[in-house]
Amino acid sequence: MTDVWGDQRPTRRQLLIDLGGAAAFGLAMFAIHVSLGAGAAVATLLLAVGLGLRHVSWQAMSGFAVAGGVTQMLGSDIAYLANAAYAVFFFTLGSHRDTRVRRFGMAAAGVAVIGAAAYGATRGGVEMSGFGRGATAVGLGSTAALFVFGGWVAGYLRWQSRQTVQARIDAQLEAVERRRVTELYDIEQERRRIAADMHDVVAHSWAVVAAQSDGARYAFRDNPAGAERALEVIGETARTAITDLRTIVAQLRDPALQPSTPGFAQQAELEERMRSSGMALDIAERGQRDESPLLALTAHRLLGESLTNALKHGDLSAPVHVVVDWTDGYRLSVTNHISGHATGERSGHGLIGMAERTTVAGGTFSAGREGDLWLVRVHIPVSSS
Repeated sequence: MTDVWGDQRPTRRQLLIDLGGAAAFGLAMFAIHVSLGAGAAVATLLLAVGLGLRHVSWQAMSGFAVAGGVTQMLGSDIAYLANAAYAVFFFTLGSHRDTRVRRFGMAAAGVAVIGAAAYGATRGGVEMSGFGRGATAVGLGSTAALFVFGGWVAGYLRWQSRQTVQARIDAQLEAVERRRVTELYDIEQERRRIAADMHDVVAHSWAVVAAQSDGARYAFRDNPAGAERALEVIGETARTAITDLRTIVAQLRDPALQPSTPGFAQQAELEERMRSSGMALDIAERGQRDESPLLALTAHRLLGESLTNALKHGDLSAPVHVVVDWTDGYRLSVTNHISGHATGERSGHGLIGMAERTTVAGGTFSAGREGDLWLVRVHIPVSSS
């Protein structure tokens, strides 16, 4: 948090105000009290110096304030009007940001009141009767209490007011910081989503194009019709990829834009492209689909990436088994045989993107080798979709 009162150094303007005010106070009070005696005159000058230093050092201010009080008591010359400076001294102590200084001010106020009362009882009315000395003690003590405790309480209230302002500013800064962090998180999530979409589109499209181009090259002489079909699939795949990339680019340019996204409607096209690429697909689907846009997009991307990995790394001489179960949320299971040249250990943007998509949708994801098989398992509860 930012401490708006943290800089305790006085400004040049504040110093000039303090010094000018202290000089005016000292000259005026000295002219008034010099006739009372040397003690009152000296005390006036000490109090004036303390006023000039109150924003420079509270310790120095307190020292001159004590010196002014002791001078008056020892000389028996009370600078009554100049003692109003004590209200300013204790205001400074009461409003200080350091708790120890405020406590020192409160303790000093108590000592000052007791000292004033004791002076009034012992030396303030030497020629008076006991009743008169008591009245003098009460009068001096009350006056001292008015100045010192009144000044300290006013300073303390000012400190509390500052704390209220500080708390309000801290709350505003915290709210701004929360919004900033939330926005950064949203931007990061959007960046990851777009990166996953780009990977899925490019990886899937190029895998299909590579498989179809190899098939077309082998079938060019012996099976012209098969080669022509392979080229058609390449063209369809390229056009679909271009459309998907345009959608992603449109979202990059205008984050507020919500263009159409692939979902269940494109699943049949995905399956046909995979079969045309030489993949034997065994698909079983149970239950009633949840048509929410997030789940539809997530299911399409997960299935597409799973089949793309099977196309690139799997043994296409064996069928790829796909099970989609909607009876308990969304469950996807994709199983394919691993080709002889594949290590069976995969890690990369595809699997990372699948895991992130599943997590965003509130589900769980796992993928790994089990013997000669590669298994992908996904579960997304309906309530999280």
